[in-house]
Amino acid sequence: MIHTLYARLALTLTLALGLVGLIYGIFMFTTVQENTQYAEQLLNKDLAKTLVNERNLVHENTLDKQALKDMFMAYMTVNPSIEIYLLDLDGKVLSYSADPGQVKRDYVSLQPIHAFLHQSATFPLLGDDPRSLDRQKVFSVTPIPMTDTPSGYLYVILRGEQYDAVEQFAREKELLYLGAWVVGIALLIGLIVGLLVFYPITRRLRKLSKQVDIFRQNEFKVLPDFKISEGRDELSQLERNVAEMAKQTVQQFEQISEQDAKRRDLFASLSHDLRTPLAALHGYLETLQIKAKSLNEEQRNEYTERAMKFSNRLKHLIDELFEMAKLDTLDTAPHIELFSLPELVQDMLQQYGSSAQNIDVSLQMKGDTIMPLVEADIALIQRVFENLLGNALRYVQAGDVITISLEKHDNYAKVVVADTGCGMEEKVLTHIFDPLFQVNNAHRGDEHSGLGLAIVKRILELHHSSIQVQSKLNIGTQFTFKLFYTGEHNHA
Repeated sequence: MIHTLYARLALTLTLALGLVGLIYGIFMFTTVQENTQYAEQLLNKDLAKTLVNERNLVHENTLDKQALKDMFMAYMTVNPSIEIYLLDLDGKVLSYSADPGQVKRDYVSLQPIHAFLHQSATFPLLGDDPRSLDRQKVFSVTPIPMTDTPSGYLYVILRGEQYDAVEQFAREKELLYLGAWVVGIALLIGLIVGLLVFYPITRRLRKLSKQVDIFRQNEFKVLPDFKISEGRDELSQLERNVAEMAKQTVQQFEQISEQDAKRRDLFASLSHDLRTPLAALHGYLETLQIKAKSLNEEQRNEYTERAMKFSNRLKHLIDELFEMAKLDTLDTAPHIELFSLPELVQDMLQQYGSSAQNIDVSLQMKGDTIMPLVEADIALIQRVFENLLGNALRYVQAGDVITISLEKHDNYAKVVVADTGCGMEEKVLTHIFDPLFQVNNAHRGDEHSGLGLAIVKRILELHHSSIQVQSKLNIGTQFTFKLFYTGEHNHA
């Protein structure tokens, strides 16, 4: 149990309350002692003066030494709690009521005595104890005789050595008893209150830990029923964060499972797409090898041309697969630079101008030709235009138009690649970005691999963007995406 959070909190609270109790006991002892000294000195302020008057120590302004000696003897027997000393005007100890040999000081400081005799004296006021070289005690004092020209002082220590011994024993016993009760009760009350406060906190933590453990036992695939309180404290925030983390973990597992299923489908389709041109290539090469002597030059050229056609298709497919794999790696990062988007579009129109002209198709650029520099990987964006324009040229006929439109906005440039070709049915639009998907899967013999649009989508995702498609059968198709200006890609 000591390893649990609740036990550690309880132990910490116990130690903290014990320390508080100790500090309180020391403070109480110091305060009580000071208050006791104050009360005792205030009550016995005129004791020395009373002793002089009652004992007739002064006769005709002269100290009666016999009366002083009698007083010493009487108070040593009757009231041993006080000690009486006779001092001269320099503070020298002339005579005393204490036992001989116990007086350690020959002189007593006069500064506390003068302060005591002053009308504005503040109590408690401590004076030198003749029985100790370093101890001070409360006292009462009066000049002898009580005239303007005294010859000495009657100096009375109110708490003598015998009193200290008895009082020390009683005080220690009482203080120990009282302190033990105060500390014990305070510790008990504080501990009960603290445990009552800590219990609901640790209970929520135990419940959250149990839910996370259930989540772990389910291999992080099944989201547990997290009980989230509506409070704003740190524990509520922790519960919400853990629940959100678990939710994202489940979503990531689902995405991984979905991607794994797509990857299996991709491999199945890929095996077919690779096997078909590879088998055809192998067949033509085998024919050339077997019938090399019986084939004329025209036949050999025909077989060689067909073999090259399937070899090119195989090479194109493998190149795109490598490109797709590279874009899907976790450490792929675009080489970001600034460039003019209108200038890149002009270059792409020139690059595909001859191909479009050969099939009597018009290439056009519309919209804003002046805009801020975009921040992207120019080589990857060029690949996007190549794939989109290549697709468009495959689905248009003579007289159709392919247009690239640019539209300037506050923090991004909008790009639309549109054609007036055959268009697509609405049911296929949700699949055209899937790897190896073709609008007409019956035409697998075409050189089109079905990876072009998947590559386009991945490139734009790496640029914090996305691509949308709109198409109507026999009317045309348009693809739309955004490229962001400098420093604006984080706002996608």
